Amino acid sequence: MKTISTEGAMLQTATTAVDWYILAPVVIPLVAAAILIIFRRSVGLHPYIALLALAANIYASFELLMKVKLDGPVAMTMGNWLPPFGISFTADFLGAILTMTSSLAVFCVALYGMGDASSRERRFGFYPLILTLLVGVNGSFLTGDIFNLYVWFEVFVISSFGLIVLGGTRKQLDGAVKYCFLSLIATTLFLIATGYLYGLYGTLNMADLSKIVAPLRFEGPLVVVSGLYLLAFSMKAAAFPLYFWLPASYHTPKIVVSALFAGLLTKVGAYSLLRTFTITLPVAGDSWLMDVMFYVGVGTAICGSLGAVAQTDLRRLFSFLLVASIGFMLIGISIGTEIALTATIFYMVHSILIMTALFLIAGVIYEHRGSLDLRSLSGINKDLPLLSLLFLGLGFVAMGFPPFSGFWPKMVLISETINQQAYVGTFAIIFSSFLSIISLGRAFAFGFWRPLTAEGENEVAVQEKQLTSFSKLQYVPVLLLMILVTIVGLLPGYLFDLSSMGAKGLVDTSSYIAAVFGGAS
Repeated sequence: MKTISTEGAMLQTATTAVDWYILAPVVIPLVAAAILIIFRRSVGLHPYIALLALAANIYASFELLMKVKLDGPVAMTMGNWLPPFGISFTADFLGAILTMTSSLAVFCVALYGMGDASSRERRFGFYPLILTLLVGVNGSFLTGDIFNLYVWFEVFVISSFGLIVLGGTRKQLDGAVKYCFLSLIATTLFLIATGYLYGLYGTLNMADLSKIVAPLRFEGPLVVVSGLYLLAFSMKAAAFPLYFWLPASYHTPKIVVSALFAGLLTKVGAYSLLRTFTITLPVAGDSWLMDVMFYVGVGTAICGSLGAVAQTDLRRLFSFLLVASIGFMLIGISIGTEIALTATIFYMVHSILIMTALFLIAGVIYEHRGSLDLRSLSGINKDLPLLSLLFLGLGFVAMGFPPFSGFWPKMVLISETINQQAYVGTFAIIFSSFLSIISLGRAFAFGFWRPLTAEGENEVAVQEKQLTSFSKLQYVPVLLLMILVTIVGLLPGYLFDLSSMGAKGLVDTSSYIAAVFGGAS
């Protein structure tokens, strides 16, 4: 029988004010969402309160990142109990970088929503839902306990259900059913694996598990638990062959909601794989299961880009490009070297920003032309040169052209696959990138470069009359994201340094464990 010592379990020292930054990225949007629900009839105030809270959230996330950079990983344990008894929040470089990036992406989505979400949609909870979704996403990035990772999953999944059916159309309900069904299966597998893990080792604290599991052999029940986690998180991340739900559901909600989902939700699945197979279950990260993940990543990258080439709807095309980007991350995680993990973290940040931007620019195109079908779009560069320039720039970023932000992590990942003799991964990244150039180049040629037909001119004239309420404010978040990815591309050294520190923390878990246990280990 296992005996657990509770000696020294109670926390005796007071928490300093600066330590509370670790909770701020969760508490600020949660409080703001509660305030918006209280003022549910004053929908005109909703965007201003939400944007104010999100700006504060960006500041708090930045301060948290700076604290982690200065002091290393930081942790706070709830309920006046020391770990592994109390529930821990733990922020390392990985969690802090992704929290910061997610907060920026949600700010841009909320800004776009000012000109896009109607009073009815605000009354039905558009802004409270995007804030609670951010609560779940940031909670996932910052939790140090695998059961609470499940809880935060539930928080953002419930919020995403509300957002996906916000318009209440038949198409949205159909997409919601597919999304809900796959989410239900994935979270059930996640919960089963977590219960099994607790039954095996008597703890769900990630740092505690890291110490316990590291010296074990990868066999028996540990194989089952790791396999269940791989399956559950791969479904969440939309990995091959379980990615079909994403293109079937992401084109149904409002475009601004699709942008939010594309930027954040699949990244939480990829992040969970990264966290589980490095810090939480390190022995599984050195096992044959990584070979499985590697080929899943290869299949995801190739199938995603092939799907993008076959699409004529712009939003479906972006959805398949999103799937392909998940493949790159899985290849990096499965290789597992410090350089590969550095490239993966960098690519995750890039993907959050660029995918949000691509879906938002699809929203701007739809507002102007009333369609995202490439067969009917044409001549946009003639009457909307700024929109054409933005699409071209974002396309270069998404394709990975130098010197934009998508180029650097891809090059590092390609180099590392060659160094590790993982040539199938090299081929998958290059082939997928080539197909993404074809698909985005075709979208630009059809939608922007092709001359307007007489029929198209009539459609534009009719559409322009219907766009009297269209706000040029919707360009602003796209411009902001374009500026961000351009800065990251032109000055990649700073993000590479942060990503490298994040990768070091995943390879050598001693600082993470020390942050959680301190002198009580």
